[in-house]
Amino acid sequence: MKFLRQNIWIIVAIFTLLSTVFALFTVKNKTPKNNISASELKEAKKQLDIRILRYEDDLFALDLNNLQEEVAELSKKYPSFLIDADIWQEPQFKAYLQDTIIIALHKAAQKVVKQDIFLTALETAFGYYTVFFPNNPIPEIITVLPGLDISMPSVYIYDDDVLFVNVDMYLGAENADYYKAVELPAYIIERCDPMYLPVDIFKKAMVYYHLARAPQSTIIDAMITEGKKLYFTEMMFPTLHERYIIGYSEEKYNWAIQYLGNAWSYMIEKNELFGKGETLMRCYIEEAPFTKPFGHDSPGRIGTFIGWMLIQSYMANNPEVTLSELMHETDYQKILKNSKFKPKI
Repeated sequence: MKFLRQNIWIIVAIFTLLSTVFALFTVKNKTPKNNISASELKEAKKQLDIRILRYEDDLFALDLNNLQEEVAELSKKYPSFLIDADIWQEPQFKAYLQDTIIIALHKAAQKVVKQDIFLTALETAFGYYTVFFPNNPIPEIITVLPGLDISMPSVYIYDDDVLFVNVDMYLGAENADYYKAVELPAYIIERCDPMYLPVDIFKKAMVYYHLARAPQSTIIDAMITEGKKLYFTEMMFPTLHERYIIGYSEEKYNWAIQYLGNAWSYMIEKNELFGKGETLMRCYIEEAPFTKPFGHDSPGRIGTFIGWMLIQSYMANNPEVTLSELMHETDYQKILKNSKFKPKI
């Protein structure tokens, strides 16, 4: 009976998580911000072929007593740069499979990064993507478990046609101790949640298929570039609350909205918009718990947030501009001027 009760609670927890993610990422009976109709989305989703391979699951399903044959079979399924038929001979390979921390991380990932939930969230986003970019293929998605290597991006593209996800960076609040052990800051741990995984696939990877290279000489250039990344992601998740797109807590997002005009005016008054250098980048664009000139209540990356709001204004005031045209526009002075961006103080 104890085993039965435990399994019932596991089923309830999974159903609750699925319902939460479904509610966050699916379209309700309203017109989404990207103005794509439900019928367009439905038709696009029919054409989808999303392939997700769980490399970490396949690795830990290997029989350690029959590694040579099983690795040879696994090497046929995955790219050679990920695994080759002879790796079974490497001491580091077997050590990885027997590492207690890696094993614990894998078990945690199995519990929270559920394939069906993951796929459900991605289907709608890639449906929108297909409407915007009908001629662009969807890359193969491979999940991996590198062992909390925080020097790596959590989502990245390799060889243009393969997208990797480090699932151990999305284990949720219940596994926060793993992140604290590697001294990951609390404001980043907040985003180590499986609900951010679909968003990061677009914000950290898919966007680079479309983002044209542009000179990054001033802080406003960087703000506009980062704003374009967030706007692109927003179009793939048009019913998701904005704070999840940028990855702010509710409090930090509310501060950003309330003091948007003040922050913009401050940068203008200090002649920082066209300033250059690492100091400004660290202050306004790079990861930080807060933005130094505005105190501890402010969110970090406020320049990124302002750039996003500027791009929203640009697209609202120039409805003839398509998403593709926005992503390829490199005349940032044109964007700034035509955005008519004047947030209230």
